[in-house]
Amino acid sequence: MISNQILQNTLDGLRQISGVELSVMDSEGKIAASTADLSSCSATAAEFAASAADSQETAGHQYFK
Repeated sequence: MISNQILQNTLDGLRQISGVELSVMDSEGKIAASTADLSSCSATAAEFAASAADSQETAGHQYFK
């Protein structure tokens, strides 16, 4: 999809600036774009998406809605 390509290009640029690995996932934990293999975070991301929290830190990863 073109929107996934735009997301990927944006994440790649942010990665170059920040030096931090990034990923965009949907509410089910499916990766739309990522700068690293963060598939191990999919289940936690889905749980976070279902919660009422706006942000959360778990096991060294930061999640934002």
